[in-house]
Amino acid sequence: MEKRSPSLNSAVIGALLIAILALGAAGASLLIRPTTAQAQPGVTGMRQITVIGTGEVRIAPDTATVQIGVETTAATTQEALAQNTAQANAIIEQIKALGIAEKDIQTSGFNIYPTYNNDGRQVTGYTVSNQVSVTIRNLADAGSLLDNVVQAGANRIYGINFSVADSNSVLSQARDNAIVDAKARAEQMARQAGASIGQVLVITEIVGSGPIVPMPMMERANGAGSPVPVQAGEQSYTAQVQVTYELR
Repeated sequence: MEKRSPSLNSAVIGALLIAILALGAAGASLLIRPTTAQAQPGVTGMRQITVIGTGEVRIAPDTATVQIGVETTAATTQEALAQNTAQANAIIEQIKALGIAEKDIQTSGFNIYPTYNNDGRQVTGYTVSNQVSVTIRNLADAGSLLDNVVQAGANRIYGINFSVADSNSVLSQARDNAIVDAKARAEQMARQAGASIGQVLVITEIVGSGPIVPMPMMERANGAGSPVPVQAGEQSYTAQVQVTYELR
């Protein structure tokens, strides 16, 4: 009977022990390795201060966009469509007559769908809706326009959204205000800490969006009389910047 070499078994066991010890040492080195801090804005090794500045500009809007539509119902799709087309054309002609340019009138919705009886099983007719988005560039005429289109046949008027035509210049002013605000904050904080600020190291704009102010849907006018009251109010344009300064 052949006997196994004890020296071979010892060599294998020794190799395994060496491998285990090597793995243990590597794991220990990973555990005691110091954590590396994430890179911060600015210049590494330089004392610095980072602040967020906010700038706001409030301005009266000069433009409005409103959804104007007509909805008709008849026994057949042909009848409903014919009625709707006639009323929609009358409304568009009225909008143009009030000084709205063609480029500011855009179809935004068109639908045909069946109507049903109370139990929802039998089709009783068909409804056609046609909607246009109208941009009003003279807000003084907005009330008269709404009143006139309703008299021309519009029976669906949806939310008015106000805006400023040259919003870029307003936002530019808001950014200027935000930078001034950031500097004032940094100077105050540095002064309280017995230091002062130096040159700007990093500046970043924080981009966001402003709220939309809707107007409730109107279904019909109150008859002849004063134009529909439209209050544009003011819009707020806000900008935020994050600025890192050298701290001296």
